[in-house]
Amino acid sequence: MGQLGKYSFINAKVRAMLSNLLTPEQFDHLREAEDVSALLADLAQTPYRQLTEKFAAGDLELEALEQEFIRHDIAIHRKLFSTMTSTDEKNLLFLLMQRYEIEQLKVVLRLWHKNAPVPAEDYLLGENICFPLDWRQVLIAKNIEEIILLLDQTPYRTPLLKAREKFKESHSLFYLEVALDLDYYERISAAMEKLSTVDKTVAKAILGVEVDIENINWLVRSKKYYALGMGEMLPWLLPGGARIQKENIRNIYLSEDLDQIFETLAVGPYARLKDLVMGNMALLENILYEVLSREVRRALGGFPFTIGIILGYLVLKRKETGNLVSLIYAKKYGWKKEELAQVVN
Repeated sequence: MGQLGKYSFINAKVRAMLSNLLTPEQFDHLREAEDVSALLADLAQTPYRQLTEKFAAGDLELEALEQEFIRHDIAIHRKLFSTMTSTDEKNLLFLLMQRYEIEQLKVVLRLWHKNAPVPAEDYLLGENICFPLDWRQVLIAKNIEEIILLLDQTPYRTPLLKAREKFKESHSLFYLEVALDLDYYERISAAMEKLSTVDKTVAKAILGVEVDIENINWLVRSKKYYALGMGEMLPWLLPGGARIQKENIRNIYLSEDLDQIFETLAVGPYARLKDLVMGNMALLENILYEVLSREVRRALGGFPFTIGIILGYLVLKRKETGNLVSLIYAKKYGWKKEELAQVVN
């Protein structure tokens, strides 16, 4: 099936969905809201009306609202997945939807590991995402082996099995969580290789920058907060990055100076990393997402019949959801204007 045949129908659908994203002016207006009540009232005048009207600001449960936003995004993924007809592209979209399930699995693993009596409904989405999983059974599992058995019919079994011994030695969920991420991006990379040449190029441009963002964040945090050695850090770098890969990180990481690390990384689209104020992780993330947004705009403004329009929309939608959730929390807890400025659209 040619590019036109694969994307002619879904292209029109995604173009319409793009028009429902908030404009910078709308987001600025939301940022100026006096409190959560005013913010939700303003948000009700946007395509988020049906979502926000379920909640009353007076007794607003932020976790429940955040979960509603996530369920909304998952529903969008499902809609696009059901519209796509070609197998390899559907497989990639199904993988992208698994990101939400992996995050849910991480939450459940943390609750299980903490072994504290908590109301599970406060943390669970209450629906299956990609696979039929009984999260409550995972929560009461006696050991990691029992959890692995419960995940037997999912792709999450293999990475947890590989990381099991390190988890048992260290009693740290770090190894389980990073193993899930590593396996996920390896599967994403393999799925992109099966796409047509034009789709593969645009998918790698967008998803590769997302991997770079994850790896740069990991590089900085592991150096700054965890003081991990290169031998400990390198095996956990995610595959499929556009520019940040093991080969060009090895020498950088020998430096103990974070300024020097950023000086070395600040080439090509990452040039603005030179301007980074060290220690400001919010600024770091915003700079990296500017690069990602540039790749998305390039995909949306180029040849329309590629997977780029779908990936571009999903990136923008996920970022918008993250910004809205952050803004709602910020309003609830009375952030100052200069702090709110870090929540960008």
